Amino acid sequence: MRGPWRAALALALHIGFFLAPIALVLGLLAISAFTFRYDQSSGVKAALAAVAVGALFAIGLRAVLRSRVRPRGVRLDRSEQPQIWRMAESISAEAAAPLPDEIRITSDPTANIREDTALLGLRTRTRYLELGLPLLAALNVSELRAVVAHELGRLTGRNKLTVTAYRASASVERTVDWLTGGPVKWLFTGYARLFTAIAATTGHDLELAADAIAVREAGTRAAATALRKRIAIELGWQEYADEYLSMAKAVGHTPDVLLGFRNFMEHPTRKPELAERVKKAIAEGEDGSRTHLPARRRIEAMKRTKVTGRDVDDRPAFALLRNPRKSVPDLEDRLMVDGLKRRLGWPELARLAGAAHVAERAALLSSATAQSGLPVEPTIAGILPAIHRGQGHDLVNPVLNPGLCPERIDEAAVDTLTELLGCAVVDALICARRAHHELDWGGPSTVRLANGQPLDPDRLVRPAVADPRLIPGLHRALVDLGVPMTHARRPAAEPEPALAGIVSPVQCPGGNYDLLVTDRGLVLLPSSASTTKRLLAGTLARFRKAEQEQLAELAATPIGELRERPGAQWVDSRDVARARLDQDRAGWSLSLELYLDEYAVSELDDIGVRDGEDGVSELVLRSTADGVEHGDPYRGLGELMGARMNLDEPVYTNE
Repeated sequence: MRGPWRAALALALHIGFFLAPIALVLGLLAISAFTFRYDQSSGVKAALAAVAVGALFAIGLRAVLRSRVRPRGVRLDRSEQPQIWRMAESISAEAAAPLPDEIRITSDPTANIREDTALLGLRTRTRYLELGLPLLAALNVSELRAVVAHELGRLTGRNKLTVTAYRASASVERTVDWLTGGPVKWLFTGYARLFTAIAATTGHDLELAADAIAVREAGTRAAATALRKRIAIELGWQEYADEYLSMAKAVGHTPDVLLGFRNFMEHPTRKPELAERVKKAIAEGEDGSRTHLPARRRIEAMKRTKVTGRDVDDRPAFALLRNPRKSVPDLEDRLMVDGLKRRLGWPELARLAGAAHVAERAALLSSATAQSGLPVEPTIAGILPAIHRGQGHDLVNPVLNPGLCPERIDEAAVDTLTELLGCAVVDALICARRAHHELDWGGPSTVRLANGQPLDPDRLVRPAVADPRLIPGLHRALVDLGVPMTHARRPAAEPEPALAGIVSPVQCPGGNYDLLVTDRGLVLLPSSASTTKRLLAGTLARFRKAEQEQLAELAATPIGELRERPGAQWVDSRDVARARLDQDRAGWSLSLELYLDEYAVSELDDIGVRDGEDGVSELVLRSTADGVEHGDPYRGLGELMGARMNLDEPVYTNE
């Protein structure tokens, strides 16, 4: 079954979702009225049953219907940005599509029509057209018109039944994600599976209809190119954020986001690489989903659509903004996180971020040297002889991941020492004003010497680290470069642990605790939730939501502050010898073997730890039937323990 018939069946089921409980309650009331004529006592009982059933349905529907779509990003005022609004109005008029109530600019690398609806999609309150700032950077005007036409085309489609069924399907899926737990979510999830299975192809039908509108509005070439570019933008934006926007966070200055992304996408190295990745993704159909067709099928359908030729507007899409030199930075400032200092150009950002990075790694090398226990000065002149004596692995051992496989330790030690020593060399040159980092949109920033020559610290340092017999040659090369051999940074402070996830609660001999998994150890906080409250959280969405909010607040608190709370316990990863995770029908248990001697850095004062053999203590944590999770604690636990973790397959016994 396809087309409007499937949409009609889905809508009939959806309307029945509301009518069935009403009919049931009215039927019970009719039965009670009929019974009351012959037996007043039984009639009253039937009426009370009808009221109780009605109250339960009302509570459930209230929870389901409370889901709302909130506006995101920055609102574009019609009077301030008339060109984008005129584009949307002309497309809306030609396609007979409803005009969005608001146009908003977001930081997402895509465009969307989001609708705030009532009655699970049967009635629309507000429509938001969201345009990602990356699209304005990477598309031209014709391609942006195709994107807007596609999104508005999803509001009209080939018939109203398909549009309404798709809108209802989106609202149902959003509501399932919004519900936090309890019987309401369990029951509604079952209905959502049935409804989305029936309405499965409405998204595909709507996609093709929207593509046809995009072709009519912008032309086949612009529509197909825009689709390919949208895939490239999504791929490129993540790399751009990781490699370049992270610079702004590192130095605390605001960057030129749109200009930088445009330079990133147009770089001679990046452009063909992204084009090849897009071509591969389209050929393999990796971008398809239940609601979206693969790009390959969409492009083929676009080519079959017969339209008259349209002129291509090659101006950058941000040219539609009034006074881009002023409006683009204003949009970026309103989208960026708070707390960043004045705006800097990308060359200066790269220079500052590079200097900050090598200074941080040089401080980590000093910290590792101090913790190694070796009589070595943390200067370059002190570290090189230690490597020459074969002590390089011992120098960096304090900063290696304790969970590494034994066969990978030597390789990791060479890589780590190469990186830290190379950064220390560059840091020394920067402090002596003999080098700086130079922005490169094709890859990592280049270290440029004062004479204009590039410097590859890895290529300079790695051979001598791998073969300590080459250290004298490295020493001469560093002296020839003018590296201050007495340069050293103060040892770095212990980094703040990064939270991976929370399990609340877990059982251990000292009572119930909230388990916080970080990249440096485990935090155990006395659980404040009573058994009654946890049971209510498992049955009522209101209590479950309150519990999730409490865990979110816990996750937002710095780990250092949590460790200072009364009763808090800390299991440092460096003190863990082995870990074992056993699973059965009742849940899981985590057994940690710990070295708690005079050198231990864990803090386990008030918790039940059993003394074992050979000076190894054991701490056992067990899951609870009513436990909840926040984040991804199990992935974090696996990364924290690494090769020390012994994971048994679940063993179920017949009862």
